[in-house]
Amino acid sequence: MADLGTLHAGPLPPLLARYVFSWETMHTIMGGQSAIDLTHLRLSQNGEEEASRFLARYGYDLHNPVQFQDVERIRTEALGFIRGVLLPGLPVEMPGEFDTMPILDVLRLAAGDREIAVPQGGQTAEVRMAWACGLLRVMHTVAHAVNYFQNNYYHEIRERILNRFVAQVRTREDGSQFLHAQSFDVPIVRFEVKETKPLRSVVVKLLQKQENVAYDLFDHIGVRIIVGNPVDALFAVRALREEHTIMYPNVKPTRSRNTLVDLNAYDTHVRACLGRYQRGELDEFATVEAIHGFDHKPEGSEQVDWNPYSSDKYQSIQFTCRQMIRFANPLFTRMREAQAIAHKHLNGAALDEMLAALTTQGVDPEIQFFFPYEVQVMDIASYQAATEGRASYGEYKARQVASVRKRVLPRVLQLLGVPEEPRPERESTATGGAVKPIALRRAFSQTGLLPNATLEELRSMLATDTKP
Repeated sequence: MADLGTLHAGPLPPLLARYVFSWETMHTIMGGQSAIDLTHLRLSQNGEEEASRFLARYGYDLHNPVQFQDVERIRTEALGFIRGVLLPGLPVEMPGEFDTMPILDVLRLAAGDREIAVPQGGQTAEVRMAWACGLLRVMHTVAHAVNYFQNNYYHEIRERILNRFVAQVRTREDGSQFLHAQSFDVPIVRFEVKETKPLRSVVVKLLQKQENVAYDLFDHIGVRIIVGNPVDALFAVRALREEHTIMYPNVKPTRSRNTLVDLNAYDTHVRACLGRYQRGELDEFATVEAIHGFDHKPEGSEQVDWNPYSSDKYQSIQFTCRQMIRFANPLFTRMREAQAIAHKHLNGAALDEMLAALTTQGVDPEIQFFFPYEVQVMDIASYQAATEGRASYGEYKARQVASVRKRVLPRVLQLLGVPEEPRPERESTATGGAVKPIALRRAFSQTGLLPNATLEELRSMLATDTKP
């Protein structure tokens, strides 16, 4: 049988050409693939007009001076990210031509437009195209990293969320802290608030995500609570719930992760301890002590793998909650003020005309929305493991950057022969391989059984009460 491909040489006629799909873009729309992972930009046809139409529909009309400046600002941020985050330590430099190349030419180059994709400055056409694709991947991410509410209302949002936690964290005269709840208190070793995440950190995080958009970033605001032991961690979460500091209906289920306490094993352990108490084998204090001796971690297979860059030594309870944020709409307030000024200085037809222009119809007096924040609860041993050695934040970030580098610049690294794999991890020797214990002021949590007292304090109280 003859090869059909040899019967009609040359380009296909339009009727048949339409059956040849760009399967990569179809998979980004229908198959769950991220546009970040396309081998190159796909445009319907070559030329500046098509590139301009693509960019305008994306959201940036270059004929609008404000939007043109937005594109240039995004380009500057993206170039700084590539040169300042991805390339340090590698024997390559990003060509300077991308600092000034018209953005439409960058699009055409990334799409393989033959008029643009030619050798230049010692770079082959394929390498130049790979650099252009990498630049656009980061520009796309930067464009999504700028969140309207984050930029304009961050301080108000942060204040409203953190105020609930600050109200629940109490400090004793000796300087020790605890989470207060109506029925019990939980001593804490440390209470931390996540610092504002800089733009480059946001971009690194988004470039790891399949969706690659800013609304998938849930830890703009976050708190970490460190307690003495895993059982205290459960009571800390319970205290937050009982005081309504967190609202469990607003927890995002797919963002909950527990690598600290095996809940089923803990429930079995507690039941066994309470059974021993009821049989008279343990007194009240010994029962609580036995319960607090629990330290069984969940099996790895039971965990949701939503952050592959975390070390397996990073053990915590983590969840994302959303809080309703409300505050006065500044636009509504300013329009009301302008109406008052119009009433003061105008009258008659002029007043009516001005009030018609300053109508607040359709302008809500209050802005309201749900904003996500992250809560982490850890025991002191896990906290130390997370800040030393393989689980340290520095090594965590290094793994992230290595992964992002391979995703943003795969063809650049391949064509230039740059090794893609990150340097092998090394166990920390800062502490001689051993985790130094931190002395705690209080050995046990105050629980529902033992309100507002440690075991030692209750033993002392009991001894005093029983003296003749």
